[in-house]
Amino acid sequence: MNPSIDELCKDALFQLNLAIWLTQPQAREHSYVYPLFYESGLNIYSIGPLLALPPDIRISIGDKLDCQDGARPDLILESIKASKKYCILECKASSFSSASSNAKQATTLLLLAGPIVFEVLGLGGRGQNLGLLCYLIGSSQMQLMDETFDILSREIRNLKLEPGAHGCFGLTSSQTGIFLEFSETVERHLSLGRPSPVEVIQLEEDSDPRPLYFIPYDPNCMDQQSKEEQEFCRRILFERILSHIISEIGGADMPASLVFTTEGFLNSATFGLYEIWEDNEAKKHLRRIVKDFLMNVASAFDEPLRKCMSYKTQVGWAFNISNKATQAELLKQLMKFKPETLDLSKRIQPSLFDDED
Repeated sequence: MNPSIDELCKDALFQLNLAIWLTQPQAREHSYVYPLFYESGLNIYSIGPLLALPPDIRISIGDKLDCQDGARPDLILESIKASKKYCILECKASSFSSASSNAKQATTLLLLAGPIVFEVLGLGGRGQNLGLLCYLIGSSQMQLMDETFDILSREIRNLKLEPGAHGCFGLTSSQTGIFLEFSETVERHLSLGRPSPVEVIQLEEDSDPRPLYFIPYDPNCMDQQSKEEQEFCRRILFERILSHIISEIGGADMPASLVFTTEGFLNSATFGLYEIWEDNEAKKHLRRIVKDFLMNVASAFDEPLRKCMSYKTQVGWAFNISNKATQAELLKQLMKFKPETLDLSKRIQPSLFDDED
């Protein structure tokens, strides 16, 4: 299932993974995604952190400004150049007005990106305004988003508080590529090495335009995705976990007792980003759906093989394989299992054991 390019440019999970790819070192002549952020000295500081407004700021605001006590942006980028700067990045399908329900979060992020940015990141005290709030949005939305930022910034300044600088990254497409647009403010603040727009993906005919996703599935993006895209992303997550199991079992010497943890599965499936992802609620959701998936895998085995796989709380998933014949049959049945045959839109309810591996 290949979505249209315009739909993809508005998909929050695609936007997040594209932003991560932009920070990765790649040989320019072999890269699918042009590493604009990496070449501009930007790397990932944090994924999904919860940032809280300092108590004195919350007291000053009272009920005079419609904002939250804190917010959880999708990504924070850090400039590794001599002058440390931080970009708070939020992915959205489209712009919104200052009267929108999204404005409450945007107001909070504008405050967090202001002179308090070092304090809320735990890096030092307040001082020079070295934060920037950027929304990564779909095409033709940047002007409207900047207008909303201007209105919200004025409301903040009316309370004698200082918002952060702000701007947008906009994704546009043509028949041959996907382009990243940005304003002069963003270019100057982040010292981007090239003027807007920059072609970040060259499209090839009859190929899936999505790069390999570092984060194949994010529950925070579900409300902004189509049902088909949600199911595609969950399937990719399950296929990576299944491939990891097959690889480890296939390479083991017999007899073998292998133990896998849910956290280990998710680190493998996200190329290590699960470990630095700071959104604990999203991680709990991921652990729930992975456990449900593995129970489905176990139940699909023929009866004699079911005894090979077991789950123990606070230990993990154990595979006890006695000989090469059992190993071969186990691999055969694992490779026959198809995640797309599952109900990929199934809602998994929280349990008392969400925090246990």
